[in-house]
Amino acid sequence: MREKTNALRFNDKTFLLHPFTVFSIVWLTVVFLYSLHLSKLLRYSTSEVVRVTGYIWLPFVGVIFAYTAFHHFTKLAYRPRPDAVRVNFDLLERRLTTWFRVWVLISVVEVLVSGGIPIVWLVQHSAKTYVDFGITSVHGLVNSLLASLAICRFALYLITGERKHLRVPVFVVVWSVLVVTRQLMLESLLEYAVVFLSIKRIRPGTIARIAVSVLLVILVFGFVGNLRSGSEQFRSLAEPTAQYPDWLPSGVLWVYIYMTTPVNNLVYTMHSFPPLNNLLFPNTLATLLPTFLRTIVYGNQLSQAESGNLITQAFNVSTAYLGPYEDYGLFGIVLLSILTSFACQFFWYRSKLRDLLIFAVLTQCLVLTLFFNLFFALPVITQVVWLSYFFMPEVRLGKSNTPQRAEKRALA
Repeated sequence: MREKTNALRFNDKTFLLHPFTVFSIVWLTVVFLYSLHLSKLLRYSTSEVVRVTGYIWLPFVGVIFAYTAFHHFTKLAYRPRPDAVRVNFDLLERRLTTWFRVWVLISVVEVLVSGGIPIVWLVQHSAKTYVDFGITSVHGLVNSLLASLAICRFALYLITGERKHLRVPVFVVVWSVLVVTRQLMLESLLEYAVVFLSIKRIRPGTIARIAVSVLLVILVFGFVGNLRSGSEQFRSLAEPTAQYPDWLPSGVLWVYIYMTTPVNNLVYTMHSFPPLNNLLFPNTLATLLPTFLRTIVYGNQLSQAESGNLITQAFNVSTAYLGPYEDYGLFGIVLLSILTSFACQFFWYRSKLRDLLIFAVLTQCLVLTLFFNLFFALPVITQVVWLSYFFMPEVRLGKSNTPQRAEKRALA
């Protein structure tokens, strides 16, 4: 078997995954949906939402153009590279197996400490909800571990074709339903999509499958939402206008409201909250600390870093740019756009398997800037740490133990 078997590189990412494309689709879609004003909650004019979105989108795009020009004119992107670093698949397999067992052990403890799981509480009409599940300051890290294991397994499935690697990725979706957490499900599905589109060639059938998958996600999103809140109760909270098509599935209204109310809340906060002008950025950086440390470190410097001033408590997210705005106004928003654009563009040009998976994590963070600042969320961004560990060290192997099918795919 050739030594090149393990030398996996991924240089031909589709333009659909380029940070410019992803970010533009997300934020321009939000502006379009908001302009429809299909909910009475959306109280601001389209022109004002366009103005606020400009502070978010234009700096991001500006960095991408500058970064791309730098690479092309200096030819850094085309310098001869050494042979690809081999991935030690045996070591990776052992680590993934060991750490999944660790996750199972910790999760059993969490179930015992919590006294059950959220899906059972829902069926029993218990006073407990999904927010009561897990051990504070541990649960987020455990979710990060599980998501990291899943994305590694999904990549291995695409490379080797071995269905055993699909068990953990599928389990994550099932587990997210059992603990009634749509965020874990959404993050994982987005990461799977990025990895899939990076490794597989896009064909018409692929586009059709993606469309079906998006539809299924919308339906599941509505189903899980109805479990948590009830469809009629949600409709009364969403306050759809007379123009909203009632014949659409409930998941569509869920998606519409969840995509438009965050920017609605951000604009409301900008109208009602004077920024702190604090260069320490407490509201932006606080989420990098475990819950029990945030108040100890920042004390009363923290505002409502995750929600801000809300039009209604039922929809309590205000985009990734709320904390930066609370800390330093429009400059904070621009600064976050610049930093995230640079990070995503940096990993766009890298091609090792580990870097591809990190790029997938950053891309899902980019998509979800509409809701949260996951770039600075400890339970999410620690996936970068887990992935770096799983692939460390990446060693050159004299002989490869990678499955034969991996060789064919790697050399194709």
